Amino acid sequence: MRKYLEAKEITPLGIESEFIRSDITDMTDLEIEAVKVSMQDIMSDKTYVLQIHDCLHDSGGSCVMRGI
Repeated sequence: MRKYLEAKEITPLGIESEFIRSDITDMTDLEIEAVKVSMQDIMSDKTYVLQIHDCLHDSGGSCVMRGI
């Protein structure tokens, strides 16, 4: 399973949004926190959601997204 941290800007329908995805598979909690802080800095002037994306495609499953 791959694990990603994602930040997605919330915009009105039809307006392009900013999206950041970082592979956090096998990272420590401290490393993940550093990635999270970086994403928050980049998205600081936007309205966005931050989520964990558990990708199960390699094992034939569906992805699971959960907000943090």
